[in-house]
Amino acid sequence: MNERKLVKIADMKMGKSPEIIVSYGVGSCVVVALYDPLKKLGGLLHFVLPEYRRRANTPKNPLRYGNISIKLFIQRLEEMGGDRNRLVAKIAGGSLMFPVLIKNPEDAIGKRNVDIAKQELRDAHIRIIGEDTGGEYGRSIELFLQTGIVKIRSYKGIEKEL
Repeated sequence: MNERKLVKIADMKMGKSPEIIVSYGVGSCVVVALYDPLKKLGGLLHFVLPEYRRRANTPKNPLRYGNISIKLFIQRLEEMGGDRNRLVAKIAGGSLMFPVLIKNPEDAIGKRNVDIAKQELRDAHIRIIGEDTGGEYGRSIELFLQTGIVKIRSYKGIEKEL
């Protein structure tokens, strides 16, 4: 069995086939999986908040913010030999974890995280070929770099492949 690389909150990990990269306990955060099918390399990014808005300085951990971290993630994969023109994306998370506390679901952090992920990937011309977002439950994500398959396991017992 292959060892798994663990991606924590506000973190990213990259690798090559036959590695497996995992992230556990994804609620309102979003995990972006990027994969280059020719080179069989890719990674997972687990970000917490949609945007860093202060322009005066750089955040202590830029991986917390979708609008910054996705750009860094793409850059690092290109440095590993991935080709932006071949990269494909899958996204998961963005749950509404405490619906009774939210007056307007459109303003919820989870939805805003999903929206920024889609916008940043679209701006980078990277196709999203799989998505498991929203809902009111957490997820765990595994990226199998040999195949590019992403397995999602939810805390409601739902399992799916993207």
